[in-house]
Amino acid sequence: MYEESLSPTPRRHRRGLTRSAAACQRCRRRKQKCDGRTPCGACDAVGTNCVPSGRSAAQPNCECDSLRSRLEAAQQQYSDLPEEHNQLKTQYFENLQHRELQISESSSISKNQTVLDTTPHPSVLDISPDHRFSDRILCPTFSHRPNINDVNWSTLSSAWELWGDDTGVHSTSESQVDSLAEVGQSTYFVLVDAFFDSRWPYLPVLHRPSFVDHHLTPFLANSVTSPASKFLVNIVCAIAAMEKAWVQQGNIQSYKQFFNRAVKDLHFIMDIGDFECVQCLLLLCMYGHNEPQSINMWYTSGMALHLAIGLDLHRKECLPGQNLLCAEMSKRVFWCAYVMNCSIAINMGRPLGIHEFDITTPFPLQLSDEQLTESFEVPDMSGIIIPLVTDTSTFIHIIKLRQINAAVYKLFHSIRCGSMDPDAMDPDNLERTRSSYFLSLNEWLITAPRYIRTLSTFQSTEWFQIAFHHAVLSLYRPSRAAPMPSSDDLRVCTESAIGLITSYSSLYARNRIKYTFVAIHSIFIAAVTMLYALRASPSLRQDLTKPVVQTNILTFLTLFRGISNGRTIGEKCSNIIERLGNSLLTLFNDAPMPDADADVDTEFQLWFGLRTHTFATPARYDELSGEDQGLSSNFPDIRVDMPWEDLFVGGIDMGFVDI
Repeated sequence: MYEESLSPTPRRHRRGLTRSAAACQRCRRRKQKCDGRTPCGACDAVGTNCVPSGRSAAQPNCECDSLRSRLEAAQQQYSDLPEEHNQLKTQYFENLQHRELQISESSSISKNQTVLDTTPHPSVLDISPDHRFSDRILCPTFSHRPNINDVNWSTLSSAWELWGDDTGVHSTSESQVDSLAEVGQSTYFVLVDAFFDSRWPYLPVLHRPSFVDHHLTPFLANSVTSPASKFLVNIVCAIAAMEKAWVQQGNIQSYKQFFNRAVKDLHFIMDIGDFECVQCLLLLCMYGHNEPQSINMWYTSGMALHLAIGLDLHRKECLPGQNLLCAEMSKRVFWCAYVMNCSIAINMGRPLGIHEFDITTPFPLQLSDEQLTESFEVPDMSGIIIPLVTDTSTFIHIIKLRQINAAVYKLFHSIRCGSMDPDAMDPDNLERTRSSYFLSLNEWLITAPRYIRTLSTFQSTEWFQIAFHHAVLSLYRPSRAAPMPSSDDLRVCTESAIGLITSYSSLYARNRIKYTFVAIHSIFIAAVTMLYALRASPSLRQDLTKPVVQTNILTFLTLFRGISNGRTIGEKCSNIIERLGNSLLTLFNDAPMPDADADVDTEFQLWFGLRTHTFATPARYDELSGEDQGLSSNFPDIRVDMPWEDLFVGGIDMGFVDI
């Protein structure tokens, strides 16, 4: 027995027995087993309160106070992050505006020197994608490209050299922006009314009741929670502040202040990326019509169109299942993007963003904003409906015109029009196509809606006349498809140019025309085309007298300097037209030449044509003239054509040539 007790094998507990670390007070007092749970099984069976004993209370090294202090510090740091983010955002926009101002001032010193930006740029990784979008949108539409030297500017975008060094638009300081805090609610309502009365008929981007209820009213009540509301209200007021009534109050720069307030929330708009973003981009384009150096019109209009296409707004298949309001606004916004992109592409000599055969969505209905309600029944559109000032009849008519403009631009002015179907480029077929488009334009003008007591320039008879004559000039003036117009074509161009300046003069006399780069470009093209036609056609010069031509030239100069309102672009256009006009007037002083009875001066057309005159610099001109004296007849007449040579070789900016 003694030896067995000394066995090294440990004693095993009996199966089923468990030991708890400490029993509760009741089990210890009754000296019974306790399973160690809370409540334990014995106390729970009799329904007694189970109180743990002192042995079971653990006494760890508690760090609760330290953890609480660290949590409070983290919460404070988290609450400070939004404020720090807003400060960095404000500082970034101030640096960006300051840098753009420095670049603009530097580029105005010399156009032939590369502008070096010495301001440190923020790292690309430190800028969010939305901010990079905003930076690109807020760039000038026309900027210098000093690294491109030996280039025939006349084959590039026609408006680059006119606006390239325009520094008339500067950023507004913070103190000037803060002065808008005194604007009362009544002023906001006046500006919103001016926007919908004057600018909305051309591009019905917004639905007026929805804008007032969802954006304007919360904004004025200081209960705005969406950055889109602040942006929409400020950009609408910026566009409307350019109108006559607001300028008469002495707030000439107020539109820039509203604009600077709006663009502070632009990166929030780019973060949306949906239907509302397309509306905001189109409103920026409307502002850019008047301030092309504040908005990159090409980039912004293209982004608006591509976003609309990405939302399938160009397809009619997206319309079923939508109520009347949503369906009509979808159609309106897409066609607004189409009209804007088409206008910018044609005026800048760029490709069209979308072709007509890719579009299946129908035109908007001829309804006003008040009629877009659930209870409104869509009327039968087959009958004749008298247009209202507040409906979309103007916009629908503008869409039809832009479709004709796009077709003419693609056939006659696109860079690859010569490589199209040879049958389509046959002179006889081309003339038949041109006659068909001319009939379509006349039908468009005849069916233009007529309004009574309208406040919008775009609903005036003169504006429809301007749009018609501008389209006719695009159809008949020298183009890549027809670089040498006939005598009849030149006569049509002269009549349309005179009709265009007459309509513009009528609007200017009533103070109904505002500065837009499209208007200046339209007048400039009309003036150059008229002078070209008179230079190329002796028979046209015989029909007009020298005083009549002088009057037309003076009318052009008056429009340039009046509409531009002191901008550099107006004086540049005036100087070019004045030089061309003076060179033309010398032909009226000459005695009739033996070939004066000829309908067209083909030598001038061959020299100034788009197919033959392709060299880039005057040096190349001298080289060609030295190689073959037989080509000298196709070069300009040194007595009268030096301004035309400057216009073609150097683009449309002739300021660097000293005659």
